[in-house]
Amino acid sequence: MEVAILKLLFAGMAFSVVVMSILINSIESKLPISIVQSFRYGKFSSKQKHFLVSYLEVPKRWFKHFYVFAAIWSTLGFLLMLSTIVFKRPVPEIIVHFLDFMALKNRRTSYSTTAATIAMVCMLAQCWRRFYETQFLSVFSNTKINISHYAIGYIHYFGCVTTILAEAPSPFTVPSIEYNSFLSISDVNIRLIAGLSVFVWAFQKQYATNITLANLRTKKGKVVTYEHKIPTGGLFDKISCPHLFCEALMYMAIYIILWGSQIWPYIFFWVLSNQCESAMLNHWWYQSTFKLYPKERRAFIPYIL
Repeated sequence: MEVAILKLLFAGMAFSVVVMSILINSIESKLPISIVQSFRYGKFSSKQKHFLVSYLEVPKRWFKHFYVFAAIWSTLGFLLMLSTIVFKRPVPEIIVHFLDFMALKNRRTSYSTTAATIAMVCMLAQCWRRFYETQFLSVFSNTKINISHYAIGYIHYFGCVTTILAEAPSPFTVPSIEYNSFLSISDVNIRLIAGLSVFVWAFQKQYATNITLANLRTKKGKVVTYEHKIPTGGLFDKISCPHLFCEALMYMAIYIILWGSQIWPYIFFWVLSNQCESAMLNHWWYQSTFKLYPKERRAFIPYIL
């Protein structure tokens, strides 16, 4: 039985995060230093270092690089969709072969052209906003990340944009009686509106959160410190990592918009598991670092987790 490469990629990343999270959270002290150091990064990175793993680390600020790629890749995906859907130009044969390779031949769509277009616009907006934030807003300290984290950033955005294209209606997939290959107001339903509403809410809340984090280290636009401080205000009064919570919400929103997708559920589970574990590590770090850290704050989901 053939399995789409995109599905394998995201399923594998999600599985790896879940397994490593369980190990780190339960028996970290018994794990080899090399494994712990490879998984942890940033302010909650491992204090013990393995000399070989250290050679495979890059500056955390290199996060900027894959958002440059994400902005370009999502723009190309959007332009291709615009060219095909609005201007009725054929999908270049080389792209058809590429999508066949990544997501199998004779694949069928499970959502409308309108839904696919809205999902692509959401990804485009998120990629460009994150590009702006990492280039001009965020302040990165001199911490490092394992090169695997760096590579996964490219894989993630490559896979998300490619998935939307690979499962979009004809001519990206085989012709469908149920889903037309043009935009239509009749395709707008409660589920699509709900998904888009959740995305917009999470989008603007994440941006506000990232401004709050940047303001902790800047004054009048200039970096004044790399010291970690307790953020307050907005969702920070409920959870330690609202930016991670909003990230998961946005991918859940696209899942709602692309309801029926064969690959996006794996993307959502990968994002959810990754953001949840990062939030827990951040939360525990805040609690252990600041004696007066608010006890009522949760890590990831307000009032729950």
